[in-house]
Amino acid sequence: MSNIRLNHMFRKEMNFRELGGYRSQNGQHIKEGIFYRCAALSEMNEEELRHIQELGIKVIIDLRSHDEVKEHPDPEIPGITNIHISAMRDSEGKDIDFSPQSIIKIALKKRERNVAESTIDRFYDFLIFHNTAYQKLFALLLDKQVPILFHCTAGKDRTGVAAILIMLALGVSEETIEKDYLLTNKYRHRLIVKKHKAYRLLGHFSKNMRTLLTFSEGVLPHGCDFVFEEIKRHYDSYEEYFLDNYGLSSEDLAKLRDYYLE
Repeated sequence: MSNIRLNHMFRKEMNFRELGGYRSQNGQHIKEGIFYRCAALSEMNEEELRHIQELGIKVIIDLRSHDEVKEHPDPEIPGITNIHISAMRDSEGKDIDFSPQSIIKIALKKRERNVAESTIDRFYDFLIFHNTAYQKLFALLLDKQVPILFHCTAGKDRTGVAAILIMLALGVSEETIEKDYLLTNKYRHRLIVKKHKAYRLLGHFSKNMRTLLTFSEGVLPHGCDFVFEEIKRHYDSYEEYFLDNYGLSSEDLAKLRDYYLE
């Protein structure tokens, strides 16, 4: 299922797309109809929920915090297994709400010049290393529990890093991964513009604030770059990173590529 067809099935702001079709560095491509990503299912209409069932998805992983799930639970879709496991927890294991509304509240607690980038640095670090949600995700992929859909609230940070890691594991280039990561801004453009307009009316519209508002509903290149840089800062290779953080041996990575590349 190409993203062009998916764009006719889901509203753009749902940020619903798949990883299929991207080229791995070995010349193969990720199989289509396997890995889907999106924003919160609670925002979908009945027709969109029907399309999810039609795609043959087996498992939905909800990466949101407990509070986000409690306030806006995923609808039950017949024939699909729902798994909730928060992808963002602090150093003490406490859930972090990283929804668009929460991002602004978190960021504005600190009066910093580059508030959006400093927020990414602080909170993406919780996503990258020894993440139990992503450990579960890779376990499901090794067990061939696909097609699979993973999502958070906006489908951009917790979901975006999950997509980055899947593509890294499958040998996709950093350049290609970053292009996919930044597609969120195209899909959520209307919401980004809406947020800018709302704050402009309130008079809160410095360059620092504009960047933060873009990040609250979309993504910044710094987010994807930070993931690559942090991994390389701690490990000599992505293979070493996957082994230490997700228990994926070279044999496991080879299996994933055998299963999901063609």
